[in-house]
Amino acid sequence: MPSIWGLGSNIQGAPAKDVRTSFGTRATGRKHLASSLAILAGMESDLDFRVLGGIEVVRRGQPVPMGGPKPRLALALLAAHRGSVVSTDRLCDELWGNTPPADPHAVLQSHLSRLRRILRPDAEILARPPGYVLQIPDGAIDAGRFELLCKEASASSDPTTTSELLESALACWRGSAFEEFAEHDWARFEAMRLDELHVVAQEELFEARLALGDHVPLIGDLDALVAQHPLRERLWRQLIIALCRSGRSAEALRRAEAFRVLMLEELGLDPSPELRDLEGRILNEDPTLLQPPAASRRSVMRQVPAESTRLVGRADELMLLSHRLKVDRLVTLTGPGGVGKTRIAMRLAGDLWDEFDGEIFVAELAPVSDPSSTVGAIATAVDVQQRQHLSIEDTLVEYLRMRRALLVLDNCEHLLGTIASLSERLLSWCPGVTILATSREVLGLPGELVWRVQPLAIPEDGSGPAIAAEAPAARLFVERAIAARPGFALGPDNVGDVVEIVRHLDGLPLAIELAAARIRAMSPAALAERLNKGFDLLSGAQTSMISRHRTVQDLVRWSHDLLAPDEQQLFARLCVFAGGFGLDAVEQVCAGQDQDSSRVSLLLATLVDKSMVQLIDENLPRYRLLETLRDYGRDRLGEAERNLVQSRHAAWYLEVAERCGRSLAGPDEAIAVKVLDRDFDNLRAAHLWSVEQEDIDTALRLVAALREYSFRCMHAEITIWADAAIALPEASAHDRYPVAVSIAAYGRFVRGDLEGAIELGDRAVAAADELAVDGSGLAERALGNAWFYRGDTERGMEWMDRMLASARRGSPARLAHALYMRSVAFTSVGDNVSGHEFASDCLTAAAQAGSPTALAQAHYAYGLALKSTSPGEATVELQRAADVAREAGNRWIQAFALTEVLWLEAHQGRPREALARYIDVIDLWYRGGDWANQWLSLRHVFGILVQLRADLGAATLHGALTAAGASYALPFEAADAQQIGALVDNLRDRLGAATFAVAVRHGASLSDGEIIDFVRAQIHALS
Repeated sequence: MPSIWGLGSNIQGAPAKDVRTSFGTRATGRKHLASSLAILAGMESDLDFRVLGGIEVVRRGQPVPMGGPKPRLALALLAAHRGSVVSTDRLCDELWGNTPPADPHAVLQSHLSRLRRILRPDAEILARPPGYVLQIPDGAIDAGRFELLCKEASASSDPTTTSELLESALACWRGSAFEEFAEHDWARFEAMRLDELHVVAQEELFEARLALGDHVPLIGDLDALVAQHPLRERLWRQLIIALCRSGRSAEALRRAEAFRVLMLEELGLDPSPELRDLEGRILNEDPTLLQPPAASRRSVMRQVPAESTRLVGRADELMLLSHRLKVDRLVTLTGPGGVGKTRIAMRLAGDLWDEFDGEIFVAELAPVSDPSSTVGAIATAVDVQQRQHLSIEDTLVEYLRMRRALLVLDNCEHLLGTIASLSERLLSWCPGVTILATSREVLGLPGELVWRVQPLAIPEDGSGPAIAAEAPAARLFVERAIAARPGFALGPDNVGDVVEIVRHLDGLPLAIELAAARIRAMSPAALAERLNKGFDLLSGAQTSMISRHRTVQDLVRWSHDLLAPDEQQLFARLCVFAGGFGLDAVEQVCAGQDQDSSRVSLLLATLVDKSMVQLIDENLPRYRLLETLRDYGRDRLGEAERNLVQSRHAAWYLEVAERCGRSLAGPDEAIAVKVLDRDFDNLRAAHLWSVEQEDIDTALRLVAALREYSFRCMHAEITIWADAAIALPEASAHDRYPVAVSIAAYGRFVRGDLEGAIELGDRAVAAADELAVDGSGLAERALGNAWFYRGDTERGMEWMDRMLASARRGSPARLAHALYMRSVAFTSVGDNVSGHEFASDCLTAAAQAGSPTALAQAHYAYGLALKSTSPGEATVELQRAADVAREAGNRWIQAFALTEVLWLEAHQGRPREALARYIDVIDLWYRGGDWANQWLSLRHVFGILVQLRADLGAATLHGALTAAGASYALPFEAADAQQIGALVDNLRDRLGAATFAVAVRHGASLSDGEIIDFVRAQIHALS
């Protein structure tokens, strides 16, 4: 058969030892591959254990005899479960089946003793009750090296590095994984997983080589792989692109038609819109199709939650749903609680990550109890903030209007009206958006593909262990039972009970997992008996969705009833949390006179053991409740107790917010940002509760504590919380009222509503004077910014002077911010000397504060002051500001500094490179809804367009900037402002007055979103 393990000709067929050596040589001196060399460090050991093909143990390049087929089988079985205990009974059963030797345990021990001598000192077979475990470093086994190299490749944005990493990963393969043991279930499941990763790695390698322009030699490799995997559309698309770029467009179209026919005949499905679009681009001779895409891609952070356990029995559904999501724009997974809708949706989101180029947004709606907060929660998941003159829903639609994205809306059933309305609007106005929803009820929209998630298949009565283990319901039970009681195995003595259990539970995954957790305390026979006695409605066949839902509810009730009274009480109290929560939060919120904090932590561990609570991060530690369990527990709380626990919840998260708010002014800023990011669902819940209860103190203090987090991390939702807080009756008498009004004013400024910012800023100043309190200089900060951006620099500086005077009475971090603003203001009006002096003072204050943000602001102010006289030094300072801000999680100053770095880069002879990188900056401002700074970045883009002689585009953008009042009035270094004026005159002369006027009028007619779309198109065309 043709070799497809090593696609690079230089490594094809080479022994693994040679591959490692050659890779190490190629990687010398390449810092991008340093982590990969660390992975491959295990190759320097004498041992090389190989499972990607026939099982082999090689030491110092020579095969090591393993002593016959039985030791080989034992070692292979341990390797397939490396790091996990395999029971002695299972090992004996696999080795000898129904014909064991007289003393199978002694013979097994003898085999394992020989294998230990072969593997030591690089690996070890340890005795761990009730069996044995193989402990081997990933670098010493080819499957481990393969997966680690693939992981490194996926993290690289450089196609050359990606290609080299994947070539080395694929060189680990010599055949099918565990190929000589393919008839064994334990090998088949692990081999299927590894074989799928193998094909994905080849697809990723093809993608990287296409990006490098290596299309001609790829055609043969793609032909071979398409023949082996005829239903993988991505391979067909890659083959079609390679043919087109090789001048074989007619053949490319024939291949597209062949795939269309194949899909129709085999699956009754049409190809995806991407393939149809590809055909159209070939027919239209699209010139961009002939060029490899730019090597750099927008950096995207994965937002899809990682899986904590293996997803069982859903492979066929996942394949079909993946295809449907490329064809249908609204797919709703329905079914009773506990059937696995969320798990399937999260896996699909991960599987489709590359298909949507990382534009996948997951909105977990279970914590959202108020329908009015639904759209805001989704916008937060998309990372887009409300804009001036637009509702949050309008903002979300505007942002997604021209994007191709997958929006996952999880747990919609309690918000159906709002979700249906929003989904209908998104599907109408955002043609590139696909929605994947999970709900117990359908949304009821036109074009909705309703996929009813079925329970897992159940074994037939009378099935033996081998046959029963093939059924997903039994397989899930066994896997979870092993986790609860290591050493548990499905055998002749318990298979009937296991089949009865999963049949009683209708194959519902959540019910099976809850039941399997009980194996720690009772046998399958006892569990089956308890289920028979406990469930009245399980006596007959149950196939409807309603009865299945009742089955889950009954099992939750049964699991709850098995809890001790104090465990039940804690479980109910945990239901006030939204999303995840930490141990410290549980101890503070759920403890009381009846349960002290130490007792609470012990009870929480017990609830985890009983699968009533999920441990999602054992290092912090951090927990969560599944929504089905949360719903049940919430109903167990009486009104009085619910109010008490909810008030403790709000008080705790107010304390978290205030503690983190203080930390944001010091060296622990980055840690505080992570804490607030992690607890944002609970902070939102605390805000909503305080407003609902008209708890003025909590509502105002909460927004006041979160103000810097809101500004720095572009969480403008908090400025909307401020609007709600200051609207509460008698809020104006509270000493935090001026700060909250200032936050609302700053929110208006960020959204570009300068008049609103000034009006609220004046109100905040008046309130602080009336209450005789310190407003922390926030009102002056908002007013200084707003007046300066309006072009009234004199009045803006007056407010900044007042802010500075106030800051001198405050903390070093507050003083550093005021000095930074004053420095930037001086530089913007041409006083670079004063700008430099205030930047120096800012650096001193930043050092006293120890705040990364303060340090970043000081470097930014320095860089801005040096721009016109020492651009090289300025670039260094500004880049340092961006780097420090990024490490601290301050997206605002990071984007601000990058705006200036790229402007300088353009003036230093690299305009196209700078223009390409402006995409990320513009997108960051656009998501954050910060139009004040967006206009500044767009004005820089205008200057680069003129520099590149993209005259019509530049004139159109100038028209948009002029209509927004942003062509000259924004803070801008004076020399640059003069240069922009000269550029406009030059542009008018080059185009002619009439053409220039037409382009300007067109730009002035564009909406905000249309301006961004226009600028993106200009950048892509030029870079």
